[in-house]
Amino acid sequence: MQTSVRPFTDVEAAIAAVEALDGELRKFELAVGDNLQDSIGLQMAQITDRALARGWEPSGFIQKEGFRLYRYRAMR
Repeated sequence: MQTSVRPFTDVEAAIAAVEALDGELRKFELAVGDNLQDSIGLQMAQITDRALARGWEPSGFIQKEGFRLYRYRAMR
């Protein structure tokens, strides 16, 4: 069974999604469109900064066609 993923294409929407997550989550995944992958990483830095502020750290990503699926987990 294949699940359809809709990646975020707007940095503000991705940040709002992170802010809306239950703070008790141990891990989550966030699909981010390739259009947000700028050359210096500014937009991903903004998204990840919000996740860090809420207690989650990056734990890798998988490149898909047209987006990256970022993984975050609760800080140790």
